[in-house]
Amino acid sequence: MLGVALVGAVWVIVYAILLKTTRHSPDASRFVGEVLYLAPIMAAVALAVYAARHTRQRVGTAWRMLVVSNSLWLIGESTWAVYSYIAPQGAPVPSFADAAYLLSYAVALPAIVIGLGLGVLGRTQGLLDALLVAAGAAAIGWQTLISPLVPSAWNAAAVVTFLYPVFSVSIVSILVAVLLSGARHVPRSMIVVGMSFGLAAVTDGAYAYLTAVSRYQSDSWVNLGWQIEAVLLCVAAVVAGRRAEADQPRTVEPDLAFLPVVVAVLAVGGLAVADLVLVGRLSLVTLVVTTLLLLGLLVRQVVATRDRARLTQGLRTAAITDQLTGLYNRRFFKEMIDVEAERSDRRGLPLSLVLIDLDHFKEVNDTYGHTVGDAVLTDVGQRLRREVRGSDLLCRYGGEEFVCLLPGTGAQAAYELAERLRQTLRSTPVIVPGMAEPVLLTASLGVATAEPGLRGRVDTDALINEADQAVYRAKALGRDRVVGSGQLSPTAADPVADLPPALVWMADRIDRALGDQESAAAVSRWAFRTASRLGLDEAAQRRTAAAARVHDIGLITRLATRQPDQPDGDHRADARGHPAQGARLLVELAARPDLAPVVAAHHERYDGTGYPYGLAGADIPVEARIIAVCDAWADLRAAGPQRPVAARPPCRDALVRERGTRFDPVVLDAFLALLDDGAVDDPAWFDDRPARPAHAV
Repeated sequence: MLGVALVGAVWVIVYAILLKTTRHSPDASRFVGEVLYLAPIMAAVALAVYAARHTRQRVGTAWRMLVVSNSLWLIGESTWAVYSYIAPQGAPVPSFADAAYLLSYAVALPAIVIGLGLGVLGRTQGLLDALLVAAGAAAIGWQTLISPLVPSAWNAAAVVTFLYPVFSVSIVSILVAVLLSGARHVPRSMIVVGMSFGLAAVTDGAYAYLTAVSRYQSDSWVNLGWQIEAVLLCVAAVVAGRRAEADQPRTVEPDLAFLPVVVAVLAVGGLAVADLVLVGRLSLVTLVVTTLLLLGLLVRQVVATRDRARLTQGLRTAAITDQLTGLYNRRFFKEMIDVEAERSDRRGLPLSLVLIDLDHFKEVNDTYGHTVGDAVLTDVGQRLRREVRGSDLLCRYGGEEFVCLLPGTGAQAAYELAERLRQTLRSTPVIVPGMAEPVLLTASLGVATAEPGLRGRVDTDALINEADQAVYRAKALGRDRVVGSGQLSPTAADPVADLPPALVWMADRIDRALGDQESAAAVSRWAFRTASRLGLDEAAQRRTAAAARVHDIGLITRLATRQPDQPDGDHRADARGHPAQGARLLVELAARPDLAPVVAAHHERYDGTGYPYGLAGADIPVEARIIAVCDAWADLRAAGPQRPVAARPPCRDALVRERGTRFDPVVLDAFLALLDDGAVDDPAWFDDRPARPAHAV
């Protein structure tokens, strides 16, 4: 490429020397000006063919058009050379040569635009910038180049002579507009082509003035301009072919507002100065151009303002939208809950909140991968959005949590909506493309409501915390349920409400006699949650909780016969008959024969070495297997006088060591999962006993 450039430079120098040395020899001058003159143009045609074969896409199209343009130029120049030899007065105007020249320009114009990057003008603002720049450049060109050449009488020769500067000004205007409209990374060859045609425009202008004041001669120095144009086209073709150019990645300047303004000011100022100097007043052309440029700048400002508004809105949307699900994000929720809280206070309307936490979602990610997890979250967002009203605000709260803000919605309506959302999620598995099995989903939902006038102004932080605590309780009760703050859902109601009060009182008295902490009440809570975690039906859950509440009532006989000076000790160490005794009391005193087998078997062991019947495995009622684990945990958590805290091993490890021997592995795993989730609370201390420090699990 450097070699071609050097050869071209040498040729221009040699051609200039030949022009100088042959000025006094008409034949030699004609040979240099008409025959040798064709050499670089022929090279430009050949190299354009080379470039067209080695370039692709938009650049290839531009070079194929330039092959046609250069060929037309060569035909026109060849015709002109023939006329110079056969007609002493030269080629007539117009002639076939003029037609070839003008067609060459007509093909070159779109080739330049395509090659430099017409795609960057696809933006409305970029297109307006280009048009304004082109209009300003064209106005200056008209006033300085075209206007002086406007003939007083129109004929064929006058039209042809007039079209040359028009095409020249058009080329320069388009070059300036495209290059300054925000394009970057345009093909290098197209930059060189643009330079060559820009030089041609200046040369054509000089030629137009020369022919207006005198007669064009073959030894004119104007020829050097066209020779340099041909050399630049040769260099451009080699650049394109050697680099095998194709479409280049383009970026667009963020805003070139100053450019059309500067061009418009310069154009109007230049036209005004030219009018005042030449004719002493502003011409109609100057006034029209000024009006058009001002209107163009006004339209551009409107478009720029609209684009900035769209950009601002786009940035705002991106800032408040969760990219994965398309829902609003936590940031927007925090903004809107304050707005709705203020509106609720002002209008005296309730404000409710539903917090949705997908159950065991970590297992989805661990089992199927995060890609499937993302697909599941997206599907969940779409399902939830279909269920809420247009006035409700659904957001992704974080991770696998979603939140729905319900303005003007009371507690009952919010609870009903939450139940519909829960049913929507659990009713249909999520089908993920590429997976053989659908993903089953459930969710725990917490509902919180701020009623107007009950607590003064709405405390948004407290409202969110209440919904969060409700979700926590829903998970503690076994997940896949709705819990409202300040109220129990139907499935979370007291499962032992149908036990005789006297029997419950007896169980509590036994606890007080044997330790400082509750046992039966805590075991009942844990057993209910474990049964729910195992997926037992509601009747089995209630039966498990009720049996656990009174599982130690058989110890009443031992307590009644205990000597006053006998220590409490471990009440199970010498009371192997209390399970059967408790079962008998449930049948005879409480009329609850359904609980008797459970209470009778709660000290059986999974390996068959327990008491009183030596049952094993599935022969032990599942309710009794649940109570066995929960009762053992209560015993480990108790801090009796013969079991000091410092002397006990970690409680969780103690349970795990007896997995498969004392405890059913499935039941134990469910209980440990609740423990890991924080759903197993500590037994409460009795009010009339001194509290002791908590010990490590």
